[in-house]
Amino acid sequence: MNEVWKPKTTHKAVIVILDGVGDRPLEELGEKTPLQVAKKPTLDMLASRGITGIMDLIEPGIRPGTDTGHLALFGYDPYMYYPGRGPIEAAGIGLDLQPGDLALRANFATVEEKNGALLVLDRRAGRIHGEEAEELTAFLGKNIKKIEDVEVFFKHATAHRLVVVLRGNGLSAAVSDSDPGTAMEGKPIRQVEPLSGDPDAAKTAKILNQLLWEAYELLKDHPLNRERSMKGLLPANAIITRGAGMVPRNIVPFTRLFSSTAYVVCEEATVLGIARIIGIDGEIPEGSTADLDTDINSIFQAALNAYEKGYEIVFIHIKGTDIAGHDANPKGKIEIIEKVDKALGEFLKKIDRNNTIITVTADHSTPCNVRDHSGDPVPVLISGPGVRRDSVEKFDEISCAQGGLGRIKGTNLIRIILDLMNKPLMHGE
Repeated sequence: MNEVWKPKTTHKAVIVILDGVGDRPLEELGEKTPLQVAKKPTLDMLASRGITGIMDLIEPGIRPGTDTGHLALFGYDPYMYYPGRGPIEAAGIGLDLQPGDLALRANFATVEEKNGALLVLDRRAGRIHGEEAEELTAFLGKNIKKIEDVEVFFKHATAHRLVVVLRGNGLSAAVSDSDPGTAMEGKPIRQVEPLSGDPDAAKTAKILNQLLWEAYELLKDHPLNRERSMKGLLPANAIITRGAGMVPRNIVPFTRLFSSTAYVVCEEATVLGIARIIGIDGEIPEGSTADLDTDINSIFQAALNAYEKGYEIVFIHIKGTDIAGHDANPKGKIEIIEKVDKALGEFLKKIDRNNTIITVTADHSTPCNVRDHSGDPVPVLISGPGVRRDSVEKFDEISCAQGGLGRIKGTNLIRIILDLMNKPLMHGE
């Protein structure tokens, strides 16, 4: 008698992203990479019990940013869906963006009006911050709600920074920056220009230029700025904008695209902003510093909380490996790899290993001898129930290149994981 057929059990997934962990052989490490030198029994165990490979986040030789690298890891083609830094920053600080919203990064600045132009004396307004910056941001939001038929929103970010969001029809991200740039004191706020012949770009540029003048007229006589001037501090009497970007109208939320719930525990607003734009829940946990001194245990505890709440996919982002690469600090990179390895080992004891696909990879490489992102592929390991095992025993750039996954593209990874979770995406019958 045939046994009654039972549907396949679907699994959860945990994806650990070691930001910038990929590296190149270093002379001071005996022509090895930090991953090859680090003592990492947990990562090596996972590699030996799973399948490995290497991955180009975008395509071979292209240097991913943290933003585009994570967009690919979340399964979205960066060439098609990258919204620009403005929307990422806006979403990262909690603004609820809608498809078609135009967002810009902005600074409070100190300017002097001369011959009808606003000359930038300090593009950070003496690094104004805290309650003063928040008060001025709220003041702008109260007094500039609409220009023509476009709604305007302001939100304070960090220190002298804020975000400006325009919402309405006929907007375009093809506009220039008004920020004259670093070390350009004495130069005027740049006129915002359309960067295409599209009427939407012309309309957007006109609205932004009007916005900049209205902000100046409001801020120049604000009591807080008069008080700052009396104290010998630079007034924050203008704003300057850059990084215009638009949330794609055709973006499909992660939960709907992949029929799975997801949560991201990360260390910086860039990653959280990308996640929020595509509809992934997440947090930056208390104690995370996005540096070598971060509280690794706090990060993994937040991930465990999300796992226990029932999220099907939990992303864990660690930033310190990237910082060490930028600082040309292979020792620091080795140390944080080892800290993560230990914390991951403890985390694995607390989850259902028989029902969870574990993946470890990176969003890009940051070689210590480059001190910047590079186009080198990153290592990948996938371990868990039903995963085919290859013969690789170590998790590093060189060992994983011999693995059974081969060389994959960044957007492939989440689809491979979903298949191993028994939640495959179907194409055809």
